[in-house]
Amino acid sequence: MKELTVLNWQSRRATAPMEAAIEGFQERFPDCRIRQTVRPLSDFEHQSIEETARRHDLIVYDHPFSGVIARSGCLVALDECLPGELGPSADARYLGPSLRSYRYQGHVWGAPIDGATQHAVYREDLLDALGAELPASHAALLALGARARARGMYLATAIETPHAFMSVLSYMANLGDPLVADEQGHVRIPHESFAQAYEALAQVLSLSAPESLRWNSIQVHEAMVARDDLVCCPAVYGYATYGEGDQRKPLSFGGFMGMRAPFAAGATIGGTALGLSRYCPERDLALEFIRHMLSDDVQRNLIGAHCGQPASVAGWDHPENDARFNGFYSSVRESMVLSWVRPRYAGYVGFQHRSGEIVAEGLRERRPADEVRENLLRESQLAG
Repeated sequence: MKELTVLNWQSRRATAPMEAAIEGFQERFPDCRIRQTVRPLSDFEHQSIEETARRHDLIVYDHPFSGVIARSGCLVALDECLPGELGPSADARYLGPSLRSYRYQGHVWGAPIDGATQHAVYREDLLDALGAELPASHAALLALGARARARGMYLATAIETPHAFMSVLSYMANLGDPLVADEQGHVRIPHESFAQAYEALAQVLSLSAPESLRWNSIQVHEAMVARDDLVCCPAVYGYATYGEGDQRKPLSFGGFMGMRAPFAAGATIGGTALGLSRYCPERDLALEFIRHMLSDDVQRNLIGAHCGQPASVAGWDHPENDARFNGFYSSVRESMVLSWVRPRYAGYVGFQHRSGEIVAEGLRERRPADEVRENLLRESQLAG
C-alpha cells in the first residue's frame, strides 16, 4: 500500500474539496492511501515551509513562500514534471495571475488549486434597508459608511496581521505605485501612495465596528453573518461559502473598492497551490494526484460542489458554481483578473508578518503614515 500525506489549512473551503478529491483519486488507485492533516490559518500564513516539507509529501501554501522554496529547493519544480498543466503556455488555464504568482526564478513551485483575492463583502438586506446601492469606489464607500453610521450601522474591515498590511498594499497597487522588492530583499515603499493607502484604510476603520480592530478575515465574515449592523467590508479575502444558503444571512460579494479607476484593480491576490516535497518517496504517485487536482472535472465540478474556490478559469466560469455561492464568482472575477502579486523574495514572509503587526498597531494607536512607513522600511532591512 502506497501512502501520501497532504498538509492543508483549517477551513471547509480547503479541507472539504481536498477530501472529496482524495476519495475520487483513491477509487482510481485502490492501492493508495492519502491522509489529509490540517493546520490553523495563522500557521498557514507564517509557518516554515522547509520544516513542513520534511514531514509531508504534499503541502498547500501561498505564493509568497516561493522565494524560500526556490532558495532551499524543498519543493519540486512542477513545470518540469507537468509541462502541460503548469508549463510556460498554461497561464490561460488559470484565472488572473494565479499560475504566474507561483512562477519564480524560472520555475513553477506550486500547482494553483484555490483562487482568492481581496474584494468586497456585503449584506444585501442591510443595503436595501439603507436605500443604498453597492459602492464601486472608495469614495462611494465612505458615503455609504456615513449613511450607515447615521442609522446605527457600521462598515467592517480586517486588521489583524497580515490583513491591514494587505489592504494597504492593495490600495497602493490600485493607485499604480505599489510596494516593490527585488530578489535580494531590497524593498521600496513609495511615500505618496503609501500615505494615501494608509489614510484610506484609516477612513474605513473610522466607520467600522470597534471590534474590527481585532478581526481577521474569517472573523469579519462570521460577524457579518451573525450581526445585523455590519453593512459592507470593502477589502477582505473572501470565502464563497458564506454566500451559501446554510448561512443565517448569506453574504453577497463585489469587486475591490479602489481609489482610482478601474476601481476593482490592484487587489492583492491570495489563493493557494499544492506543492510537492522533494523528500516525497512516492513522487510519481504524488504528481498523478496533482494532475488530478488540476483536472477540469475537479476544478470545474468537484471543488465548487464541496465549498471550495477553484483556481481555473473553467471553475470560475461555471454557472452552477456561481449560483451555489450567491454570485461570488461573477462578482469577484474582475478583481481576480486585475489582481496584484506580492513580492516573493526569501525573506518576504517574515517581513509580511511583522508588517501586518506594524500597520495594525499604527491604526489602533492612530499613528501618522510617515511614522508607520519608516517602521516598515526599518523592518524590511531586518527581514531582508
